Amino acid sequence: MTKLSNHDLSNEMVKETIVSAYKIMESCILCPRMCKVNRLNEEKGFCGIGAKAVVSSASPHFGEESVLVGHGGSGTIFFTGCNLGCVFCQNYDISQLLHGDEVEIDDLVNMMLQ
Repeated sequence: MTKLSNHDLSNEMVKETIVSAYKIMESCILCPRMCKVNRLNEEKGFCGIGAKAVVSSASPHFGEESVLVGHGGSGTIFFTGCNLGCVFCQNYDISQLLHGDEVEIDDLVNMMLQ
């Protein structure tokens, strides 16, 4: 099986991925709840999230093996709005309590590239 990196994606593949993501958000099936709300029409799903991601925190992370961390950290972005309700969730306060900030797509991309 061929593995792709983000450097292997053509502009056309990126555009197709974006179009597919927006189509999914029109009748949301991003999680196993498959609530099918139209997140692009200001509706919020079972998760409590609308069209924009809600980020609890984003920062460099140095707690992994050195090969993963490198010099700048591996990076972590904690999203809120998980609705799976796992009994032994280790990040309940982050993932389920909806504490965070809605972020624009460009800001989320910049978080990922830092």
